[in-house]
Amino acid sequence: MAGVRDPGALTSGQRTVMAATITASALLFSSLTSISVALPVIQRDLGISSSALHWVIVAALLPLCALAVVSGRLGDVLGRRRVFLAGILCFGAGSVVCAIAPDEVLLVAGRGIQGVGVALAVPLALANLTSALPGHRRGWAIGVLSAVTTGVSVVVPPSVAILVHFASWRWLFVAFVPVTVYVFLAGSRHIAESPRAPGASMDVRGCLFIAGGLTLLVFAFERSSDWGFTNRQTLAPLAAGLLLLVAFARAERRATDPLLDLRPLVRSGVSVPLTALAFAQCAVIVVTVYVTLYLQQVLDLGTIETGLLMLPTSVGSVLLGPVVGRLTDRGAGHHLVLGGMTLLTVALLWLAVGVDHRHGALLVPALFLLGLAVPLVYPSAGALSLGALPASARGVAASLQIEARQIGATMGLALMSALFTAVEWDERNARLADPAEHFTADEENKLDTVLTEAEKGQALLARLPPAERRKVHDAADAAFSTALNTTLIAAAGLLFLGVLLALGVFHVPRRGRRRPGP
Repeated sequence: MAGVRDPGALTSGQRTVMAATITASALLFSSLTSISVALPVIQRDLGISSSALHWVIVAALLPLCALAVVSGRLGDVLGRRRVFLAGILCFGAGSVVCAIAPDEVLLVAGRGIQGVGVALAVPLALANLTSALPGHRRGWAIGVLSAVTTGVSVVVPPSVAILVHFASWRWLFVAFVPVTVYVFLAGSRHIAESPRAPGASMDVRGCLFIAGGLTLLVFAFERSSDWGFTNRQTLAPLAAGLLLLVAFARAERRATDPLLDLRPLVRSGVSVPLTALAFAQCAVIVVTVYVTLYLQQVLDLGTIETGLLMLPTSVGSVLLGPVVGRLTDRGAGHHLVLGGMTLLTVALLWLAVGVDHRHGALLVPALFLLGLAVPLVYPSAGALSLGALPASARGVAASLQIEARQIGATMGLALMSALFTAVEWDERNARLADPAEHFTADEENKLDTVLTEAEKGQALLARLPPAERRKVHDAADAAFSTALNTTLIAAAGLLFLGVLLALGVFHVPRRGRRRPGP
């Protein structure tokens, strides 16, 4: 009847909450790696060395490792609306810092502030969304959030490429600011504050242990390219980081209300899918960062061409997402994980061949294959880890999934970056026996800016006789290609170990493992 409101329809306030939380979740999460296509331009403008460049990505990922599992607890203690809005403000402040950063130090600091904002806001975006809607619309809303997040992951990289090509990489961060303002104002007005959970407390010690441990490990891996793995300056933070992570595990096992319940990890049905998630995320982040650099610095492609070439890595989620979900529900999850890990391994080896031959056409099908492999692993591995536990522990499993992916990305990128840099420097210096005589040891380490045409690299080249300049550039090209080839093969080897591990475990349940109760 005209004038009678449909009882199933959302109110304007609910629609605003839905728009704000979905926008925040999709855009903030995509901000972590969408900057990859702009890395070569940033490196050239700020004169960042290749060994330090990965910190632009890692600085935003590290806070997620430490805070993603904390944000839910903070929401219970302080209120989900309050913590969500604090995260949005933090992300906006970090975006401003990045936009005006005059050097790599301030840029990395801004990315770290952004990462804190993402860690606080993204997990609570879903909580605020579902609490604002009636029960019969929550599943639909989660589906919309998933679809929008997938769509944004496909659209953002080429959009960033266009923005960087026609304007500046700084405008990428400027563009985040009005979105942040909209989400903050809409959330302040329409999101209702959640009641504080009685007796909820924060595991501050656990948070400090995991944050400090992971940061020290990443720092040790990053500096190992300068100092070497056997140097005391590398071993000291490495040992300290490992000790802090051991202390974190011991503290969480003894805590009555742990920050992250690690007990489910003793079950192979949980630990193996989570390992698959971590390995897959490591492979994806390595390709995202280093293949992007290769396309622009070695093959001399522009940002738009690079963004378009990297697009196949995202379309698989759109094509296969619904199908994988249905197959997983029918019990094919372990086959999908094995198949996805195998395809990822093949894709990395294929990319290694293409890089070795410096042939862009060889890379396109490999990138498309990688894009098809990733959606086979993520949802099915997540479902397997959830299904291996009773319903009462599935919240813990969800937290472990987030942690596994972020640790895979952060630690994987740090470790592979150390390998990449070591191979690149050794290969380049081996090819520069004569030109190297013109440089000090410190200047030799700065030769990796030659490919970016940064001011430091060009100043070093200007000191060489004309006949030697081309030789240095060719050596830098060859060293980058060799280092990327080695890194891709190493990542493929890591994935192959994951496949063997999964094969050993996934055959066991078929003879008699009981399914957990609901």
